[in-house]
Amino acid sequence: MNSKPKIAILHDAFLYRGGWERLVTLMAKSLDADLIAWFFSEGSFDPRELGFTGNIIPLGKPVFKKGIRHIVLKWRFFWKANILSQYDIVIFSGDCLGAIRHLWDAKWVYYCHTPPRYLYDFRSQYLLKLPFFVRPFFAIAFSYFASVYEKNLSKFSQIFTNSRNVQQRLVHFTGFSSEIIYPPTDTDFFSPKNSFQNLQTPFAAKDYFYSWARLSPPKRVDIIVEAFMKMPEKNLVLSYGKNDPMKDEILKKIQGKKNIFAIEAPSDDILLSLIQSAVGSIYIPVDEDFGMSPVESMACGTPVIGVNEGWLLETVIDGETGKLIEIKNKHAGVQSLQTVVEMTHSDEWKAMSDHCRERAQDFSLEKFQEKLQSSLHISISKK
Repeated sequence: MNSKPKIAILHDAFLYRGGWERLVTLMAKSLDADLIAWFFSEGSFDPRELGFTGNIIPLGKPVFKKGIRHIVLKWRFFWKANILSQYDIVIFSGDCLGAIRHLWDAKWVYYCHTPPRYLYDFRSQYLLKLPFFVRPFFAIAFSYFASVYEKNLSKFSQIFTNSRNVQQRLVHFTGFSSEIIYPPTDTDFFSPKNSFQNLQTPFAAKDYFYSWARLSPPKRVDIIVEAFMKMPEKNLVLSYGKNDPMKDEILKKIQGKKNIFAIEAPSDDILLSLIQSAVGSIYIPVDEDFGMSPVESMACGTPVIGVNEGWLLETVIDGETGKLIEIKNKHAGVQSLQTVVEMTHSDEWKAMSDHCRERAQDFSLEKFQEKLQSSLHISISKK
C-alpha cells in the first residue's frame, strides 16, 4: 500500500452533538480521510467546526422517527455501499456493518464504540418502548441484525475498541477480540486558558456545576436534575441537543427552578467557557462505553463527578481528578449526588485542577493519532 492511501470513514449518522460524532470527525481529520454517514443533521456537529477540511458525503436525508430509523438506515447503507469500492482503507464506525455486501480489494477496519446496545444488553428496554403489537416483528428483526453483525465482524482485518469496557463487552456478546485505541480529546482547545469569556448569562457570576450529557435515559440527567431540585442553594447548568429524546420532559421539570439553567446546542466556544468556569462537571451514564465529557472537563482543569462504572473507571481517578458515586437505583443516585455536592468544599475541587490536566494528556489527540496510524501501519503527514 502506498504512503498515502485513500481512506473512508463510514459512520452511522451525525444526529447529536455527541462523543461519537466528535470522535469520527477527529479520526477523519487525523487520517486525511473522507467522512461518509447515513446523514448529517443540523442538530449535530458540522465537521467543519472541528477543523475537518476533507470530503463530507451524506448518503441521504435525516431520519428521526424512533424505532424505524435503524432499519431504514441499514438498508440505505446496504444499497449505497458501492461507494466504498474506490478506497484503499475503509473504517466502519458504529452500527453500519450491514453495508458490507462485497469484499472489495481494501483493508477493512472496524472501530467499535460498543456492540449495538439495542441488539444486546439494552434489547429488552428498546422492545418495551414499542407498541405491543409490533414487538414480535422487531424482536425477529433485532435477532437477524445481531446475526448479521456477528457474521460481518469476521470480515475485518482489524477491530479497534474505545475502552476496556467495550473490549470486554464485545468479547462477552460476540467472542471477538480487539485492540484498544482510546478516543481523542483536543487538549489544545479544551484547556484552562482564556477562562470564562464574559458570557452574558443569568449564571455568569455564580458558582455552578455543569452537565452537557445528551438528554436520554442512559445518561441519567434526570437524576442530576432531581438532585439539584433538592439543593436550591446549589446551581446547575445543563446543555442539550435539539434532537435529544428527553428534552421536553427535562425542560418541563426544571421550569421555574431558579438554580437550574438550560442552554440548547451551545457552540464549541461557549461549551468551552461553560466547562472552564464550572466548579465541577457531572457525568453519570449507565455503564458507558465511552464518553469524552469527563476528559474534556479534566483537560480544562475542571474535576468530574462521575459514576463508579463503565468508562468512568478508566478516566476519572477518584479523589484526585473527581469523585465517583454509586448509583444502585434512581433514589440512591439522587442521594449520592446530593451528598457529594453538599459535602465537598470548593477548595477541594480547586485542588484537583492540576491533576485533571495531567490526566487528560493520556487521551490527547496526538497520542490518538500516533496509536491509530501505527496500528494501521500508515503514515499521514501533518498539513
